[in-house]
Amino acid sequence: MQSMTFHPVVADIGDQMVNIGLDSLAAGSKASMSVTSLIPAGADEVSLQAVTAFHADAAELLALHQAAQEELMRTGQALTQIAQTYAEVDEAAANTLVFGFNPLPYH
Repeated sequence: MQSMTFHPVVADIGDQMVNIGLDSLAAGSKASMSVTSLIPAGADEVSLQAVTAFHADAAELLALHQAAQEELMRTGQALTQIAQTYAEVDEAAANTLVFGFNPLPYH
């Protein structure tokens, strides 16, 4: 049987992933103003259509960017929670071995 281990640094990595996601969401929010407020280069119909297409593509990419960053943050939160769970179980097992009691309730 292979023992289950989880490196403690994973919690830090999870926190960093959440922070990166938050920073990226803020950058995407700032970028949305500049890419969705573009004005046509000229008064002709082609310029108007080009700007309309650019706005649509920019909005689609910004929505995709937001979804990706939110998923990154969820993954980071999951890694942090898993690391915390492993640490709690390891602590309970160590307490059982050292002190002869288990503070976790049995179900």
